[in-house]
Amino acid sequence: MLNEESSVDRARDFVLGSLSGAERQEVARARLVDPMLDAEIERLEAQFAPLTGLAGELAPPAHLQARVMAAVAGEHHEFLGKSALEAGEGRWLPYRPGIDARRMWNRRTIMLRCRPGAVLPAHDHPEDEHVVVVSGDFVVGGRSFGPGDYHHSRAGARHGDAFTRNGCLLLVQYGG
Repeated sequence: MLNEESSVDRARDFVLGSLSGAERQEVARARLVDPMLDAEIERLEAQFAPLTGLAGELAPPAHLQARVMAAVAGEHHEFLGKSALEAGEGRWLPYRPGIDARRMWNRRTIMLRCRPGAVLPAHDHPEDEHVVVVSGDFVVGGRSFGPGDYHHSRAGARHGDAFTRNGCLLLVQYGG
């Protein structure tokens, strides 16, 4: 784990490629719930982009183009009639302080990206609410939920403030 490293150090190491595969995956997950880390990675990528032209050009191996074209054709075939949206894509809108929301496949299904310490104030549920923690931690009624955990509030139920200690990404669906 990258523990005490600052966001700037984590972003720099991520952009420069000096992390192990596991560390790189950890930072990629962390940037989903940490907009400041994500912005720093984007800033550094833009800053270092001009340097890529200074490295010179290497002729790619002869077989590479065929492999790339086959991969592109395979992906195109796999996604015919389907759609995909990566976590960083789409339009994230401010929802509450420290929380951004993005609509998913319908108006009743959203993702919430919560910064560390963000709070969803106490509220009533006029309809069922289903929450799956995708990453991070989410605390409801004193119980802490982690990745893959599920919480359901029935229509008519009320709960106190819900919050995240370290930031989280939640999938929320309303209704049945």
